[in-house]
Amino acid sequence: MEAYLKKARGGRVVQTSFLEAEELEALRQRARQEGLSFQSFGGLPLASRQVAVLFPPHIPSVADPTRLVFLPGEDDLEALEERLRAFLEPGLLGELEETSGGFLLVTLPKGLKTLQEAGWPVQEASPEQRPKAHERTRSVVVPSLRVDVVGARGFGVSRNYFAQGVRAGKVRLGGRVASAKDEVAEGDSLLAEGLGSLVVRRVLGQTKRGNLKLELEVQRP
Repeated sequence: MEAYLKKARGGRVVQTSFLEAEELEALRQRARQEGLSFQSFGGLPLASRQVAVLFPPHIPSVADPTRLVFLPGEDDLEALEERLRAFLEPGLLGELEETSGGFLLVTLPKGLKTLQEAGWPVQEASPEQRPKAHERTRSVVVPSLRVDVVGARGFGVSRNYFAQGVRAGKVRLGGRVASAKDEVAEGDSLLAEGLGSLVVRRVLGQTKRGNLKLELEVQRP
């Protein structure tokens, strides 16, 4: 984090690698304290891993550096992510989600070039393959059905951030205020103040590693 801030203090436009939600929020706060402009890009509306760009206040905006690509196939989501992590340089792997006929992968231009040169059948996602910005159905993999776990993964925020909202009474499960020990089931709805709502459409079963796969319908404000 300090390396990014040091470069940005000199008036440069600085792009990070993909960061997890907690790292991203910490960098956002530090940038604000130092008077730097900050934008983040995840390639998908609810991406938890995002790239941050720090830039001087006199620059009005910066371009989205991410690339959303389609990877055909019927691989296991966790196994594919493991393969990609082993293949790509650290920081080049963004969000990975199942879609019709394959997967949507968010990466950077360097990551896309690396995959193409190695013969991976990836191509830039077409407009039809891109999800809608405000409402979408997504498959997620979670270690448990706890409200804070499912809510964090569904809305693309850190578990700690979502758990704070639960403790503050800002999350409702089926119309009642949720508690930290609550678990979701098929058909349950979560309403999170400031984040939106989600419905657990289906519990698709266990993965090979013992995690749970869910189909969620998510709506953002």
